[in-house]
Amino acid sequence: MKVELVKGLSRIEQLLYWCRERESIRLKKEAGEKLPYTDDLIFQSYRFCNVIRADDKVSRWLQENWYTPNFGHKNMLPAIAMARHFNKIETLTAIGFPKKWDLEKIKKIARDLKASGVAIYSAAYMVRGNSGTDDKVSSVMDYTVQPLVDNPIIIHTDSMKLTWGELRQRFGFGDFMSGQCVADLRWAMEGTWEDAKDWAPPGPGSQKGMNRLLGRSIGGHIKEPQFVEELQDLKKIYAKKLPSKLFNRMEMIDIQNTLCEFSKYTKTLHFEGRPKQLYNGFGDE
Repeated sequence: MKVELVKGLSRIEQLLYWCRERESIRLKKEAGEKLPYTDDLIFQSYRFCNVIRADDKVSRWLQENWYTPNFGHKNMLPAIAMARHFNKIETLTAIGFPKKWDLEKIKKIARDLKASGVAIYSAAYMVRGNSGTDDKVSSVMDYTVQPLVDNPIIIHTDSMKLTWGELRQRFGFGDFMSGQCVADLRWAMEGTWEDAKDWAPPGPGSQKGMNRLLGRSIGGHIKEPQFVEELQDLKKIYAKKLPSKLFNRMEMIDIQNTLCEFSKYTKTLHFEGRPKQLYNGFGDE
């Protein structure tokens, strides 16, 4: 759909359009079709996450190379925390899954890679620093990841929310990063994870998306109970309006994720800013 036509849709129809169009782009790309995959100028110009978080490049790589081969490993939670803070395939390939935990070796590999001119962090997530450390690698590994080895949290394998609540009390784990790590943990450790379809935490981007959707002040904070209730309402709409093949794969973390990406899309649509990452989706090269 042309951007000019998208502007004329209601907010909820814009969100549903984003979901359908982003999934259509993914399917065309994976089928090997030629660019452009869409006539939407915003999708042609900027990079957006997939509707289903598990379809994203780094998530797929982690499942195939770290989580499935090492399912249930005793070092899985610190491995996940490290993986999502770096969130870069090149960095994680160099480090390798930490079957034997060696903090100093991990830091040396990351620093050597950085010294060679390789970007060791993804631009996707904001990583919390610590001014008391000599570098960002030390900040992440010494103050955020290593404490999970020295003093593990309680992992509630029947509840993402309860595990999220344990993790978010630790340094470097806000609502968003805790949610990302717990979402990965359920791929990598045995458990019932009974609330996967019904609960997800509020992240900064998804709160903006929910506020945009409901016509509220974009910067307004939404407390977790209210955010989950509003996600539940949105889930009912998705169940009716999205293709069943797409909706049936969605967990609540995916619905939360669509709000974050929707916020970036509508910000661009209304000339309020643009996403960080560019994408050449024009098919002219």
